[in-house]
Amino acid sequence: MRIATTYKGLEPILIKETNGKKIIPTKVQYSKNKQLKSALFSYELIKKFKFKTEKEIYEKFQKIKFKIKIPCKIDCLRVGKHKFNSQDIRNNLHKILAKNHKINFKEPKTIIFVDILNNYCFIGINFIKYKRDYRVRASRNSLSPVIAYSLLKIANIKKTNSLLDPFCNDGSILIEAGLLSIKKLCGFTQDTKNALINSKIAKVNIDLSNNQIDWIDTLLKKNSIDFIISKPPILSKRANKELVEKQIRELFYQAQYILKNKLVLITSKTELLEKYSKQFKFSMKKELEIQVGDTLYKVFSFKKTI
Repeated sequence: MRIATTYKGLEPILIKETNGKKIIPTKVQYSKNKQLKSALFSYELIKKFKFKTEKEIYEKFQKIKFKIKIPCKIDCLRVGKHKFNSQDIRNNLHKILAKNHKINFKEPKTIIFVDILNNYCFIGINFIKYKRDYRVRASRNSLSPVIAYSLLKIANIKKTNSLLDPFCNDGSILIEAGLLSIKKLCGFTQDTKNALINSKIAKVNIDLSNNQIDWIDTLLKKNSIDFIISKPPILSKRANKELVEKQIRELFYQAQYILKNKLVLITSKTELLEKYSKQFKFSMKKELEIQVGDTLYKVFSFKKTI
């Protein structure tokens, strides 16, 4: 049995991918080990339990009879409010483990992973972090590939569909789509360098443009794009308010012309999406919420009503 972790809110996507079940927020339990796209990491589960004190973690750990290759070591991830930190857990558990197992920090044959979330503790082995090798260039507004993949699943996009990301940044949404064998991929971004490099490494062909989005209707035909999936700009202290508002307005204006199916947008601020989707006669449906650190993102789908 394995445990996979994703962002809070994306558990339904991970459940479908693994055919597993949610046990607590961000954690899905499943049986068949495979490469996952909607997970941050996974591991083979040895033991799981709830605890009230740090001491209970050590007591439970001490009772586990590990059948592992040695030498070994412990790694720990801690999320939540605790009086201890990850280094405390590692140090104290290494002392317990060293009584019966040889420890090697540099070249272990087994890494025991201690995953602490609030008052839950999961202990596992065979930790896998799902890193995208193509993602060598990123920027401040980059979108996690885990979220990019999940947006495609929320949209229910098919291999034969066409996709536009009018704010594609480093190309995560389009590259994830290309890795799902979607062929017609179009992206707009002011600086195409990051997307070009990442897509080349991923061996995904994207039709990239550094034109402003008000060029979309001159470069693409009417009703030629099945889906628009994107993370549009938002109003912030650093942002040019007039420019952001113009971009969101233009997004819905252009979508009226080129879009065949629907938009799927992720944002942490909804005001402009609500305003201009209504102005350009799009229905707005909230799909889910995703918690990333301190930021709550909302995912909406939009369809033309006329």
